[in-house]
Amino acid sequence: MPTHSTLRTLTLALAITIPCAQAIVVVPYVSYIGPSPIGVPNEFVRNPVNESGPDMPLYQGRIGVHLTIGTPPQHVWAPPHFFDSETYVRSASLCGGDDMEQPGQLEFCESDYSGIFAANESSTFNRSNEEPFGTDTVTFFDATPDLMNDGFKFGVLDTEEPNYVGELWGTLGLGSNSTFLQTFFPGKEQIGIYATGGNSTFGKPPPSYPPRPLVVYELELGGYNESHFTGEKFTQSIGPPSPFSNSSNPFTLNVTGISVGSNDILGGEPFLATVDLAGRISNILPTAVYDAFVDVTGGKIRSGLPTYNHSSLPTNPADQYNLTMTFSNGYSVSFPQEFLFSYMPTREPDFAQANILRVGDPGLSSRSWSGPVIALNQLMWSSYIGIDHAAGEWWLAKAVHPWDEPESTNTNTTNPEPKTGAAAGGIGDNLKKALVSAAALAAAVALFC
Repeated sequence: MPTHSTLRTLTLALAITIPCAQAIVVVPYVSYIGPSPIGVPNEFVRNPVNESGPDMPLYQGRIGVHLTIGTPPQHVWAPPHFFDSETYVRSASLCGGDDMEQPGQLEFCESDYSGIFAANESSTFNRSNEEPFGTDTVTFFDATPDLMNDGFKFGVLDTEEPNYVGELWGTLGLGSNSTFLQTFFPGKEQIGIYATGGNSTFGKPPPSYPPRPLVVYELELGGYNESHFTGEKFTQSIGPPSPFSNSSNPFTLNVTGISVGSNDILGGEPFLATVDLAGRISNILPTAVYDAFVDVTGGKIRSGLPTYNHSSLPTNPADQYNLTMTFSNGYSVSFPQEFLFSYMPTREPDFAQANILRVGDPGLSSRSWSGPVIALNQLMWSSYIGIDHAAGEWWLAKAVHPWDEPESTNTNTTNPEPKTGAAAGGIGDNLKKALVSAAALAAAVALFC
């Protein structure tokens, strides 16, 4: 039985672009993180948590693409896996036995697996001769328009072996020769990743604030939405994996420059980093670069993270601790201070931390990570990410987001007209809400990875 663990927050949406006359299909990758009422609704849960009980934590967590499988439908969530081809869910048999008789254990078990599937309860499930696979009716619950297949192949796992990010959840395979892509989008191996800042851009699930569930970005399959990025595409080969990583993840970037504000912290030595497209980790920097970051920002290390007095962080935009990385393919990305640093008054009234970890940190040993890592949940803040399995390459471009300030066409450069709805400094409500969501995500990932 899995131990009760806090589900990490990262969300994802799948926007599936179908060519010619077919429509764009949006399949959100979501995160429900309690307490109620922002936990997963009871109607999606086999064993709802008794949140009124004295020993029950106030949460019902789920993370992944929301699937309904079988007849009658059972609800499970499966995070995307970009270098595996198969889809897997966890078997309901994992939440059985005498230890499930303790109060709350059955509910926590289902939550830890992000939903479970009982093949014996589905009248339409057909087990394959190839274990652990079978076929059944699968519907992508939040898809717009509907996305369903009566004979979708997937695996039902009845062991507690962690998945590729060290978790007990299932996975939705979106690698080369993906069963999902071949079933729904034959001949299409293009995937785009686009951040949304908390809600689906297509309205399903319905927008809410705070989001329930949280939708952070959209995947576009079979093509790229060109309105979501601008300028040059900076390409990179898919593979081989970094020799410094114990992962088979083939997505890497060679970091040739890194600075905090105007302060160079690379020290002249480029490094190869794995790109965590699962979005389950913070940036992990080489020791020398990490130490230089802490020195430049005046941080103090607590529990492996640089910490600060929130009131002492720079407020003048020219002095803020924005982190900029430049890669060998010519692309540069900047992580703003508002996103990189998380204010956490629930821990201490003036407490803040930087969401950056150090290579070799003991806390990472159980998380299946080694070597430098660039986090998707930080990279996608300002970048559109394209994956082309057929071409064997992926690329980065500057994203165009709803919270971006448009270039002014006002010729009065002395007193330009303010943008409607914008706060002082030109940050509009959409950006402020996106920053709140992004900072919360970064804090939770850094704390629990």
